[in-house]
Amino acid sequence: MKSYMKIIVTLLPALTISACSSMQSSDPASLLFDIPKGSSLTLNRDLPISENNTHALIQAGKVLKGKANEYDINCRFDVKKFGPRTIKPETFTIRRTEDGREWFSEPVIMRFYTIIYLDSSKGTDVIKMECQQWGDATDNNFTVAEMAAALGDIFSFNFKGSGSKE
Repeated sequence: MKSYMKIIVTLLPALTISACSSMQSSDPASLLFDIPKGSSLTLNRDLPISENNTHALIQAGKVLKGKANEYDINCRFDVKKFGPRTIKPETFTIRRTEDGREWFSEPVIMRFYTIIYLDSSKGTDVIKMECQQWGDATDNNFTVAEMAAALGDIFSFNFKGSGSKE
């Protein structure tokens, strides 16, 4: 009996560690996918920043002039300087990402978000891309693939190590 206990005590930590390590995915359509460090986000065409704004709002593959439908994924590309101006196509390095959820109007509306902090090698005053969607407490955050679909062909992801684009 003691030898069985010794085996269980020895194997339990190994099984626990291996279970945690399998909680990641290489598939951008999975909720378990994390954007790898060193990946990039490419702006594929001119992006207008309207007058008196420091951001462009994107939803369903279109740059919005008004408000977004908060219940569908929408992304805000933030820069430091005010418009009107145009951000030219460029590939930005993804410095880090942050996923989360917070109550917008408890207990009815929850905001799900992903923040992608960006750097420019060309000196563009980019800060971040923040994508969000409202839902309720029973909903989940969106996937990177769903975020890429919301960005349409305006932006594309280049994931380091996978050779994959989204």
